[in-house]
Amino acid sequence: MKRLIILIALLFAPLSAWAHHGGVSLAFGPGSPIETNSPLTLPEGGFVAGIRAEHIEWKNVNAFDDKSSFTFFNANLSYGFTPALMGTFIVPYYIKRTENNGSNEGVADVKLQLTYGFHYDPVTGFSRNTASDSAISSESPTDRTWLAVSAMASIPNGDHNQALRDGTVDPGMQSGFGAPSYTLGLSAARAFGSLTMNAEVSTDIFSERENFQFGSELRGNLAGVYELYGNTNNSLSRLDGILELNYLHLDRDREGGIGEQGTGGDILYLSPGLRMSFPAFRNANLGLLVKLPLLKSLNEKNLQQGAEGLEKFRLISTLSLYF
Repeated sequence: MKRLIILIALLFAPLSAWAHHGGVSLAFGPGSPIETNSPLTLPEGGFVAGIRAEHIEWKNVNAFDDKSSFTFFNANLSYGFTPALMGTFIVPYYIKRTENNGSNEGVADVKLQLTYGFHYDPVTGFSRNTASDSAISSESPTDRTWLAVSAMASIPNGDHNQALRDGTVDPGMQSGFGAPSYTLGLSAARAFGSLTMNAEVSTDIFSERENFQFGSELRGNLAGVYELYGNTNNSLSRLDGILELNYLHLDRDREGGIGEQGTGGDILYLSPGLRMSFPAFRNANLGLLVKLPLLKSLNEKNLQQGAEGLEKFRLISTLSLYF
């Protein structure tokens, strides 16, 4: 039981998604969602290594833009500096394909994230996380609410000038942004027996480069995670069912200070998934999710092929190991 409690602590890490370049998805472990931030932090000295893959198939609604599919990979390493402070280093690799104009791929902008975790107890009020607060364990009060604030910045090391087969340079087909970007987020979670509810809000801000700037992003997510099966004596110790609602607002991209046509809008996704825990195999944890656009209001839908909200689907998988 102690090992399972430590696993839960070590693998609950927040995520931050990037609409233009895929998600980071560091929410790992039993009781945690996949796209929605989980607020729990790592114990001091705890390491988690993980990989995330996201594959997107685009609808073809614009004959002049033939993006076909994107695949995003993220390798990440998280470390608990203290029970309340966690750091994460992320290395992405992106592949962006078209139907008739070739593809671009390469290492994308690396990211650094810091997360500060705390909680609210009806008896003691707000407190920062200590060694006993890095998991929702049997010793923790069931009416405790877990919270975290996070900040992330990217380093513009990815290529942002890759030409396609016809010689054009499309900002949306690049592996890098060409300038730093920043993410701020607030997340919360509370357990109700076998059900864990998670909620978060975050914003992404992109720096201007060469008179071009990606639009800012605002997202609000809500996720329910329910324990479908649990047996610590089996290699599969826990199976969670996940259902998420993921809202995304995109501002227009801007070139020369002017908002570009065919960019921006609002999308609501419905995202069902599963999470499986295998403590005997390096505390391995596997997450699977399909993300489907449920409602959308795009600024110029007929011009936004290859834009968020016009994908056929997004398939997301995550694998994490604790060392």
